[in-house]
Amino acid sequence: MMIEVELREWEQQCCGDPLRIGSTVTWKLVARDPSQDSGRQLPGYWEEHHDQTPEHVPHLPVTGTVRSAQALHYAFDEGANPGEMIIRPGSEVAVELDAVPGAGTQLPGCTREHEVLAYRVQLEVAEDAELPAYVADDQDDWFEQD
Repeated sequence: MMIEVELREWEQQCCGDPLRIGSTVTWKLVARDPSQDSGRQLPGYWEEHHDQTPEHVPHLPVTGTVRSAQALHYAFDEGANPGEMIIRPGSEVAVELDAVPGAGTQLPGCTREHEVLAYRVQLEVAEDAELPAYVADDQDDWFEQD
């Protein structure tokens, strides 16, 4: 079975292991809010390895094989407050990758005006893999914080 996993760039940059198409990985996954996944073909999850997931939100280790990877680039506009940057609506550009860099590396060509915020990976998992269910949280934005 195929699932879609997003890895936050800052976590991958901090302490993620590099991966390639065909790599076997084990990640702690958290289900994305299905209401935000309209139009997507695969069930969606976030990878999390900094133990920021609230205890009552299911987060499970899942093993699978990387079948595709994309860097998700976004453009930014200045916000109302000094130094505030806001993602420009509709600016997502998905760039196909053969590999995702690990800790201490960055993709070339990234600038503050247009940078990678996440990686989207299609992961093939066993048909009987135990996957976390989505559980709403009082602070639904806890996982989006950088």
